Amino acid sequence: MEQKEPLDFGLKNIEEKIIDPHSEFRFITSNFGFVNSITHLEPFLLKFGQPYRIKEGRIAFIQRGTARVSINLIEYTYQKGMIALVAPNSIIQMNEMSADFDAQMMAIHADFLPIQSKEDFLTHLLNHKRLLLIYLSDEEHQQIEEFYLLMWKIMQEKIFRREVIQHLLVSLLYNIEYFIKANHQQVYDEHLTRQQDIFQRFISLVNIYSKTERTVGFYADKLCLTPRYLNTVIRQNSQQTVMDWIDQSVIQEAKVMLKCSNLLIYQIADELNFPNPSFFCKYFKRKTGMTPQAYQRS
Repeated sequence: MEQKEPLDFGLKNIEEKIIDPHSEFRFITSNFGFVNSITHLEPFLLKFGQPYRIKEGRIAFIQRGTARVSINLIEYTYQKGMIALVAPNSIIQMNEMSADFDAQMMAIHADFLPIQSKEDFLTHLLNHKRLLLIYLSDEEHQQIEEFYLLMWKIMQEKIFRREVIQHLLVSLLYNIEYFIKANHQQVYDEHLTRQQDIFQRFISLVNIYSKTERTVGFYADKLCLTPRYLNTVIRQNSQQTVMDWIDQSVIQEAKVMLKCSNLLIYQIADELNFPNPSFFCKYFKRKTGMTPQAYQRS
């Protein structure tokens, strides 16, 4: 089955699609968004099986139930007692959720955070990973719940108390950082085997570098492994090769640019580090069965 192209899912896109950005379930501005119940989002905003590229970072606080979510090509399970931090420009796809699933979510543009010492505090907190899933203790869960409740209550005031929300958000992020550093804290990555950890780190690298780096050796060097061993690990964990994953990432980037930007074909070829537009067009057709021009018009 042909994969769908990721659609942009930024705060500005959401503002343009909904009539009332402020309701009993959401508060949306151009650089900050708060959804008090993800199950009450309009159906046209989040469709199952459709990949979306999120422009801003996300913090999802899982209230109940479970959901299967793909983030940058890897599937994870969200469940009650977790909080998820997702890096800006990630590609997400909702695959399935239980009937009782619900979560609160914040979308945060770096400009909204009143921190000048770090270019992007969320990226800092993620330690340059694309995703962080944290299992919360009962006490930590209650603390996060109180942060969300207070922020939501303040957002119901007639005048948006921007500075109050900004500093509460920073306090929340620093509190999460303390959770991560605490010795008793269990982070999702800690449950991975060594091979699974290599696979996760490899995918993170592919999402960062695939625009310019497309050799097995590059990623093997980054991971301090031999190319042969890296290929073996990736194949055992995903039934695909290193080059399969690189190609998927490149095609995904190309599809986003073709559908969601004003760039011309030769500019996209240059952006993706192809030697010339002709080479890019042949590569794209070989991988998708259609030319970039035909895909753009479809």
